[in-house]
Amino acid sequence: MVAALAFEPVGHGWLAPLAMAMLWIGATRSHWRAALLHGACFGFTFMGVLLWWLVDSIGAGAWALLVGTQSVAVVAAAAGIHAVSRLPAGPVWAGAVWVLVESTRSAWPLGGLPWGRLGITAIDMPWVTLLPYVGIPGTGFVVASAGFALGGLATRHRGSDFVVVAAVVASFAATVAPFVAPHEGTFRIAVVQGGVPGDGRDVAGSHRQVTANHVQQTEELAQRIAAGRTRAPDLIVWPENSTAVDPVRDRATRAVIDEAVSAVGIPTLIGGIFEGPDDATAYNRGIVWLPDGETGPAYTKTHPVPFGEYIPWRSVIGGWSSRFQLIPRDFLPGSGEGPLDVAGVKVADAICFDVAYDDVLPDQVRRGAQLVTVQTSNATFYETYQPEQQFEITRARAVELGRSVAVASTNGISAIIDPSGRVLVRSAEGSGAVAITDVPIVDAITPAVRFQTRLTLLLGGLAIGGLLWCAARSFRRRRANVGLASYRPHDR
Repeated sequence: MVAALAFEPVGHGWLAPLAMAMLWIGATRSHWRAALLHGACFGFTFMGVLLWWLVDSIGAGAWALLVGTQSVAVVAAAAGIHAVSRLPAGPVWAGAVWVLVESTRSAWPLGGLPWGRLGITAIDMPWVTLLPYVGIPGTGFVVASAGFALGGLATRHRGSDFVVVAAVVASFAATVAPFVAPHEGTFRIAVVQGGVPGDGRDVAGSHRQVTANHVQQTEELAQRIAAGRTRAPDLIVWPENSTAVDPVRDRATRAVIDEAVSAVGIPTLIGGIFEGPDDATAYNRGIVWLPDGETGPAYTKTHPVPFGEYIPWRSVIGGWSSRFQLIPRDFLPGSGEGPLDVAGVKVADAICFDVAYDDVLPDQVRRGAQLVTVQTSNATFYETYQPEQQFEITRARAVELGRSVAVASTNGISAIIDPSGRVLVRSAEGSGAVAITDVPIVDAITPAVRFQTRLTLLLGGLAIGGLLWCAARSFRRRRANVGLASYRPHDR
């Protein structure tokens, strides 16, 4: 429970190390079987509360399945923590184990779920300045190690005081000397939130109206620009599912988008569903629409959601649930597109859950992206706290990347964030709105992005090395015990 409260909608990040201290105490002061039980209880309450929005949006079955799989990962972490706690500087090894498990459950099974990572809780905390240096994984390592060391102080674990001091010093050093990238000018960006009629959740059933809403907001922006009430932006961003049919092939949709983009006279990043290579497939894609009616570069969602955007093993399990019939086509993943070139500026794009994965935006920044857009729908999760959690991840990603981020949502949270994670402008949820402001253009790459792969391998190697060290020590002890048991002094 304490771990979940460190995340939105409560968002008390200072609870994260306290939760890790509690996990350490429960996992290390008893037999390994008790450690597993403690890990199961910790994982179920942590993930159960964190992911409760699934009950209100998808259903209790989906919630139970995800909480169960994520809890298994926490049990594995508790077992690893129990093992490495006996090593010198045990909290450091345990911190690496926790991050290794986070990384694993963020990628597996079926693409994983990168929710509930400790590094995200650094937003609005004094240690947020660690993010551009060591990223979400490295910050999570510091938070976890510090929390485990606090637990070690309570259990009188040797060396825990040193780990606490080291974590404080690292955070203080990052605060005193924060990473500040020089700006290469500014870029004016607008995000359009059209709104979803009815209960706010049925995008597919009212997709024509959803598109019309975004057209209306864009045309009203064009009128304000023409009247001199606001300066024209360099880019307009529509959200994911602003059109639920292929806007290139569907004549009616293409006509209204052409009309809106021509009226405003500004390149517009459109989020839509595009036809796949056959009738059974599709793409979730953002595409740059130009005022002359031509289309520019596009980005395709890299991480489609299993059982939400495609059905794994459809030929086998496709008939198991009537809910599967609501997903008649499988969304195909993108192949690493981006960044998008817009008016001479390179823009990294992510679609919805993509923002939570470590490969999508950092890869585009390494390829030269100077700012970031996130196109999201979140209509399925309307009036739950899922959008707040995703927005928290987005803010953490902005700091890690050292880039401004523009978020366009159909009716969730549309906002523009600066490279420090500060929210510059945010629209109200539910209603139609346009958020517009200037953001800095940044070329410099943060250490977190530059050394991401090496840091991930280092933390993973540290965790595996600690576990192997424990295994070797255990093997030597067993051999020694066998030797003592078999020794018989000669009778005299």
